[in-house]
Order: sequence, then structure tokens, then C-alpha cells
Amino acid sequence: DVWVADWGHWLANLGDEPGVEAASVTIETAPDSGTRLRREVEHNVDEDAPPFSKAMLADVVGSYPAGSSTVKAFVAITFSAAQRSGSKKRKPDEMGRELAARLPGLTAGLQATGAGAAHPLSAQELCEVVRVAYDPAAAVLIDEAHAAGETPEVFWTDVGPSAAQASWDRYRHDSGTSCTWAMTQAPRGNVQSGVLARLLAPHRDIARKRITLLYRPIDAAKAAAIVEADLRAAEFRVTSTSKPAARDSLAVRAASATAQEEASGAGLVQFGMLVTATVMDLSKQADARAAIDNLAATARLRLRPVYGSQDSAFAAALPLGLVLPKHIKVPAELREKL
Repeated sequence: DVWVADWGHWLANLGDEPGVEAASVTIETAPDSGTRLRREVEHNVDEDAPPFSKAMLADVVGSYPAGSSTVKAFVAITFSAAQRSGSKKRKPDEMGRELAARLPGLTAGLQATGAGAAHPLSAQELCEVVRVAYDPAAAVLIDEAHAAGETPEVFWTDVGPSAAQASWDRYRHDSGTSCTWAMTQAPRGNVQSGVLARLLAPHRDIARKRITLLYRPIDAAKAAAIVEADLRAAEFRVTSTSKPAARDSLAVRAASATAQEEASGAGLVQFGMLVTATVMDLSKQADARAAIDNLAATARLRLRPVYGSQDSAFAAALPLGLVLPKHIKVPAELREKL
């Protein structure tokens, strides 16, 4: 509960950060190649140890990675290059100096949420993350290169797929095939801290799973007007009829609670979720889809495949800080009214 409260506080502070356009949190589960364990054992084994002990260690190194998984978490924050709306965009060097001064405070706040120590990804690390996402088979080669003390040469121009095919309900890219779902309804009622635990945990039927929470902080000056407008609209629906529906009465209580929390200092954010399941064998895609459907039910989420936009949704679920509304041709004023 303390971690959840600190996470809410961290999100609320994003609304006060100048220039923040959006933020995302990506939890990625993937099979462990075993190279890290093998490297650790080989570097610490005693040459004078009994042969039986060495054989036991070799057996553990060979069998333990089978079925084990790795879990990685990424946080991406997107900043605007313009100091204010309509002003001139700042140069990359200037933005780099400003972000270097602000990142320590942002990463320090993440430690209180249970995320542990966080560090910014280097350009090389980010290239490796994106490369493996589009070509899962490259994960073993990259891990083996790091185990040998080498740095794989991965450039930004090469991280995308060498070949890709976006279908109506799937996205095939290099050695993997993925399907991405979007959240259409968040959990309703009282939400406990562990509601997403099973969805975030590794699953045997899904080779690689990526859960991305998308946040767009609302400026504190606009948040008050938005929650008050929602409260007035909910109250109007109740008072406009002699027999209000139970759903409308519940909406009034929820809107009132939101307004009180905002007045007490809580932040207001627009949020969404993308779920991507990747398999390397096409015959296992049906099992992966069924697994996601079951996991969504346990998390009390309503997920829907992103039909017709699987390639865009796949990219949006990566820890790249993409802000999809910025790439839509529909005017922002019209989108906000929808």
C-alpha cells in the first residue's frame, strides 16, 4: 500500500514538471538464456574443486535456465522541446543539459515506489531493447556477447525489423509474431494493490509479454476545471430524472471523490494500457491469445485487440516514449471532445 501511494505521488508530481508530455511504464517478461548464470559460475568455480562438484554445477547451469524467466521494468518520460506552447524548440544539446539536471530527482522518486535503483538507459542499451523486441532470436546472441565481455554493435538504423507484415489481428516481425491488445475499461470497484500481479508475471504459454501503462499528466491548472465539470455532469444526470439509475448514483459518488482528492493535492492523469504477446512459433499463437484473455479476466480488465493497427500498437508498447496523439491527423481540439 505504501508503494502504491508513493507511485500515485510520483505520477502527481509529473503534472508539476514543466514540459512533460507523457510517461509510460513497461513491464517485460522473457525467457532467460542462462548466459548470466553460466558466466557467474565459470568466474567463481574453484579449479581444485572435486570433479563431482564441478559436474553438479555444470548440470545446474545446463538445466536451470530451462523454464526460467527474466522480468524487466522500464519507465519512459517524454518532454516537449518547446518551453511553452508556440515557442521555439530547443536544440538537443540544450535539452540534454536540462534533462541531466532533472533526471536525478525523477529517478530518486522511483525508489520509494518499490522499483529499486533506477538508471537511465544508454543509447546502446536502448538499441538492444528495441532490437530484441523486433527480433527475439537476437536475444541469445546479445547475451552471449555480453557474457564474453564484448559489446554488440547495434545501431539505431538497424534496430527495426528487416522484414515485417502487419495483418488485421497480428504483426509478424523477423523471428517473432505478436498481437497487441488495448484496454477499453479499467478495473471497476475497489481495486487492490495486487490486481495486476498475475498479468505482470511470466506465463508459460507466452514467450515474451509486454505490459505498458500509458500516462498523460494533466496540468494542475486544468485538472480542477475538469473534475468539477465531471461532477456537475454526473449530478445533472441524477437530478434530471425522478428515478435515477444506480449506475448514475455511483458515478456521482465517484466524481465527488475524485474532486475531493484533486482538491487535496492529488494529480489527474489520462491513462491507458497496451498488452503485447510475442511468440516465436506460429502454432503457439492461439495459446498465447487464450492466456491473455484469462489473465485479463483475473485483472478485471477489458482488453480488445487493436485491429488494423497492430504495427503501430506494437511500437507504442515499447519503452520509447511515443505519444500516439501527436501522430494522429485529427485535430487535438476534436479529439478532446470525443
